[in-house]
This record gives sequence, C-alpha cells and structure tokens, in this order.
Amino acid sequence: METVAGQTPSMIEDPPEVGIAAATDLLRTAYGIVAELTMLRSERDRNFLAVTGDGRELVLKISNTGDDPAQIAMESAAMRHVELTDPALPIPRLLPALDGSSVVLAEAADGRQHLTRLMTVMPGQVGDLVRLPSWFAASFGTICARLVKALQGFGHPAAHRRLDWDPRVVSSLRPYAERLPEERRRAPMQRLLDRFESLPEATSKLPALTLHADVTLSNVLLGADGIDGVIDFGDMHHTARVADLAISLASLLRESEDPWPAAREFLDAYQRVLPLEPAEVELIGELVLARCAASTLISAWRAPLYPGNEEYLTSLVAGSWHVLDLWTELSPRELSDRFHRICGTSRVSVAGGDDLLDRRDLVFGGRTLSPLFYRRPLQVARAAGVWIEGTDGKRYLDAYNNVPVVGHAHPAVVQAVARQAGVLNVHSRYLHPHAIELAERLTASMPDGLDTCVFMNSGSEANDLAWRMARIVTGRSGAIAADLAYHGVSEATTAWSTNTYPPSARPAHVGTFEAPRVVDGRQPTAEEARERVQAGRDQLDGHDVALLAVDSVFSSAGILTPTGEFMRGLQDAVHAAGGLFLADEVQAGFGRGGRHLWRFEDYGLTPDFVTLGKPMGNGHPVAALITRRAIAEQFATVDEFFSTFGGNPVSCVAANTVLDVIEESDLVARSGAVGAQLLAGLTELAPSIHRAAKVRGQGLMVGVEIPDEAGVTAADLAERLREHGVLVGTTGPGGQVLKIRPPLIWETQHVELFLKAFALL
Repeated sequence: METVAGQTPSMIEDPPEVGIAAATDLLRTAYGIVAELTMLRSERDRNFLAVTGDGRELVLKISNTGDDPAQIAMESAAMRHVELTDPALPIPRLLPALDGSSVVLAEAADGRQHLTRLMTVMPGQVGDLVRLPSWFAASFGTICARLVKALQGFGHPAAHRRLDWDPRVVSSLRPYAERLPEERRRAPMQRLLDRFESLPEATSKLPALTLHADVTLSNVLLGADGIDGVIDFGDMHHTARVADLAISLASLLRESEDPWPAAREFLDAYQRVLPLEPAEVELIGELVLARCAASTLISAWRAPLYPGNEEYLTSLVAGSWHVLDLWTELSPRELSDRFHRICGTSRVSVAGGDDLLDRRDLVFGGRTLSPLFYRRPLQVARAAGVWIEGTDGKRYLDAYNNVPVVGHAHPAVVQAVARQAGVLNVHSRYLHPHAIELAERLTASMPDGLDTCVFMNSGSEANDLAWRMARIVTGRSGAIAADLAYHGVSEATTAWSTNTYPPSARPAHVGTFEAPRVVDGRQPTAEEARERVQAGRDQLDGHDVALLAVDSVFSSAGILTPTGEFMRGLQDAVHAAGGLFLADEVQAGFGRGGRHLWRFEDYGLTPDFVTLGKPMGNGHPVAALITRRAIAEQFATVDEFFSTFGGNPVSCVAANTVLDVIEESDLVARSGAVGAQLLAGLTELAPSIHRAAKVRGQGLMVGVEIPDEAGVTAADLAERLREHGVLVGTTGPGGQVLKIRPPLIWETQHVELFLKAFALL
C-alpha cells in the first residue's frame, strides 16, 4: 500500500473486522453488559452504540491496529485529566471492564487484536449531520477553548507523534496533489503547498501542549441550546495551540457561506476563555487553509483505496474548497491582518510608517495645538519597566514619565486590567467591590476626617469637582493658585492653571501667590505664606476666596521643596479667609516624595480636598477626589456628581493593583533611597554645566535649574540626553528646569546609567 514518508500507521491499516455479533459478545463477556448494538460511522475504527435493557446508552470503541497502545493509554489518561480539571466539560466517561481495566483486547475475524474501550454516550446530534443553529459558532469557540484550558498541564510520552491531519505538516502530502480529481486544482494546490512550507518552523515558536486536535463538527454533539458533548480523543498529539484552534475553525467555516461572521463569533468566544498571542493570530488563516488543503489531499489519497467508504472520505472536500477558493484570493498579509483585527491584536506595537508625523499634523491641528516632545519627535513602539523602546529599536531609560509609577506595562497591572476587562466593565451606578475597596484603601491612607472618595477619569476632573464643591460649600467664587501652576484642562481648572497664559490674561476670579522659591539660600516663612495668600486675595475682582489649590511639588513652577512651616501658613491663611485648601497630589502622590504615600503629609497638612490622578492606574485613566463627608453632603443638597467611567471595575482594579505593587515592593522607601542617590550625583555633576546650576527635589522628583548665562537651555540638554538614551522633560520659568521624574521602580543601577549620560553633557 502506498504511503507518505512518516505516514501514521492507523491511516494505513484497514478498520477492524468486527461485526455487530462479535461486538455484542465482547460487551457481554468483557464487561458483563447485555445490550443491543448499532454500528456508528468511523474512518479508521469500529464504533458501536450499545443500548441496555434499562435504556442506558454506551459506546464500544474498537481501535485500529495501527494505533499504538501507548496512544490509547494517553487518550484514556487525558479523558480522566479533563474530568478532574473541568468536570463540567461534556466529555465521555470511561467504564471499567470486569477485571477493572479500562482497556481490553478484542479479536477480529481476520485474527488481528484490537484495543477496546467502553464509555458513556453523550447526548445530542452530531454536528456535521444537522443544520447549525445561530448560537453554534460562539458555543463552539467556548467549548474548544475550555478543552484546551482543561488540558493545560497534561502530558504523555505518546503525544509526540506525527499525524497527517496536522495542518503544520500539510506540505508532506504534496504527492497527492497530482491525484486531485479536478486537474485544474493541481497546480494551484502545489503553489499553495509552497506557501505552507514554513509552517513547521513558524509554529515551533508558539505555545504548544498535548491537545485533542480534532474538535470538529463530526466530534461535537448538539443539544437544544448548546453543545452537549465532545467525543473522540483519537487524534490527540502535542501541537501548537493555534493549530488545534485552526482544526476546529476550519471545520466550522466549511459549513459557512461567508466564513468571516462565523470566524468572528468563534474567536470572540474563544478569547473570552483563552486570549491568543499576536504571533498565534498571525498564523490562524494560514493554518485554516492548510487544514482545508489537508482534507482535499487526504481524500484524494484515501477515497480510491476504500470505495465503500467514499461518501464519508469525501464529505469534507466541497467545504474545504469553498474556504480555499475564498481565502486564497487574499495574500498571507491580508489574511493575517483580517484576523488581527478580529482578535484585537492588530495594533500592538505597529510602526505606523514613515509618513506618521505628516498624518498626525493633518488630523491633530499641527504641532502648535498639540505639540510633541523633542525637535525630532520620538516614535515609540513598546515599553517595559524603566525602558521605552523606539521604532528604530533603540532603548531609552525613562527618567520622565510618572504615569507608569510602578513601571511600564507592569505585569501585575496588565494582568489585573486584562482579566477584569474580560469579565465586567460597567459604570459605578451598579454595586461592585473594586471601587469600594479602592475608596476604603485611599481614605484609610488619609488624615482623620478625609473619609469620602469620589472617582473620575483624570486629575483635571478631580480638581474641577473640588472647585464645584468649594463654591457651593463656601458660597464664594474666587480661586487662588501659585504662579506658574498647573491643575488641569477643564474650563474651570485651566483658569487657575496659571502657567498656560500670561499674567495679563488672568481671569478676574483667580488670584495668584508667588511660589516658594529659595532666594539667596533663604526659604520663605509661614508669615510670608500668609502675606502671599493675602496678595492673591487682593487680586480677586469682586470675588471672595473659595479655594486655594497647591500642587504639592510645585512642578510647573520648577519643582520646589518648601518647608512645612510655609505650607501650613498657606493652609492656615486660606482657612482664616473662609476658603478651603486643596492638595493637588496628581504629580506628587503615590510615594514619589520618598517619605509618605502622599506628599502633603511631609508638611503636616490636613487638606479639605486631596486630588489624585496620573499614576493612579499606571497608565489606565483613573482619578479620585478625597474630601470630608460634611463637604460632600452639603454639595449633594444642591448638586450631584456622576462620571460614566469614574469608578468602573477595570480602572479600580488597576488602581488597587498599583497600591498592591507599591506596598509589596516598598516603593515609597525605595523612592527616598534611590532619589537621595540621584540628588547627590546631580549635585556633584551640575556645576560642570554651569556653576550657578541648581539641583533641588526630594525622592524621585528632581529638578536641575539651568541659568540663562549657561549658554545652553534645558531643552538643549534634554535633546542631548535623548541622544545618550535617556528621556527627561523640562519645566519651570522659561522651561529652564530639567524635570527628572522616573518610575518609582528605579534602582541604583538606573541612577548610575542616568548620571553617566548626564556627565556627557
């Protein structure tokens, strides 16, 4: 008999010559069961439906002699494994023989002996014999993924075998292309097989395990509203996870006039259980085509050998050609792009093309309205920990971005967000524990009295709500902020973001106070703080002060570190004037100061409002306002607050995980220790730029002020540091302060790398 090199023996051997009478006798003598038997369809084995006198239904499976006994043992072990790992999965249960064994020998009429098992019957109709209902594609995707998940951790020596049905090795079936019944199909098939030559190598890099590898329509049983059974573990082998998926998907698509809707439903459901990696999605289309090609080639080989079974052996051909004809019109790139869009993996680290900057300018209103960092904008591709990678492959040490406070793409945060997003994400009008837990943790970290938490999406919104509350509670309409302050982008917060407009454009209801800059080595006092608040009040045109807002690090004013005496003076002065005090911790909070979780704690303050944002979700948009219940209740008598996305489960699980990481990794203390090393190193190196350069800061929030007479600007130095593989920002009056604000996971070696680059300036 002709074979392909490496051909699986069970594909060559004839099915067992065991009739109904012999099978009935075997069931009685080996299992002690008397039943009426009916032969079932099978290509290689002999399967019988046994119905006992009391109506119980069983399947007697007599395997092909080409099947290795170890493979039978593997199938049996796998079924028991699945029964333990996912008991609700509808698979058959093996029944023991009279001697307690799960496998017995049956002798055929031709003298061959066959391994035999008895198992329970799964209810339902065979999938390829019925019209598929509308729910099937999604249910099929779910059951396929659940079975893969249930088999995780299962292994067996017999699993490492080669099967012709495996789409990864379809090119080995090339000899049968010339036997395709339609001559017009032969040359295109040869070209298609050329395309598949790379599949073994490409799939070798993907997640793989021992899998069923034949969850097809002929092996699933349909009930009234779901899949009631998955049968036949006979093709089990170790294979790529996506190859197993493609086998099932190909089976589904053969029955679909337009394969794409069914593919979407299947993959949506599959990924709800088991998300796919982009590299797997890249090959789904190719492997589906390969499986369809294998079906046509194996049929061309097997059907002439077994004319009595021709109908069964050719049953997949028409559907396979249907898929092949539709999808081979697409290039491999077009096909993979379509699957990436379906699976949500199309926009992971895409390069964007050389024209990306021009495209941005056209739709973003140019770079004046929405400016970019650097004179030669940096296009980023990915980031991890303290590193950002450009599309040119160059890595940059991140010394600027405080949004990923626990490091870029922190795996705990990514995992938490992904898992919650796959379960539920709704607004906070519904009861959910993540938001409550987060509010409890945040209020517990605050001074006594700050007991009420409201969630929103950004620091701007948090500050905006504080302003609304302050106006209602005080009955006033004036705000005071530092010169060169920044508090947000809403209309209200922009008014007291004094760094965004010239002094001449200051709104009438906004007053400013001079930020606490050190002059001739002297810090401003509490008395000066009170005087500055009064100066801000004097600027208010017909308004009394409702709120004084302070960024706890005076970031936009140049990164300042005032004394507690000065900060308490601000708080006391606004309270004496009948206003409320806001500690804006959007940039300063979450341990950046290296002493406490919140920077205002360094100064011994008890604010009326604390606002949180930016780093709260490590890149996921989430923010909060913390205040006193009395303030919130008074506000609620006049107004209410609701943000559609504020407090949603995904945002809150991100923020809870950030707190977990900060606590588990002791990042507050690390920020203090590593920040001290950074401050000391910069203090030593800064005079090399200019003797009047000033270094200031605390924890991992450090500024280096470059005097005008240095002959170089802070922006120039930021550009040079970029060339040396380090990213920083600029801030302060005239943008003459280097802003160094890295993720809190920096360690000593990162400080050393930064200082090495700084020394080259």
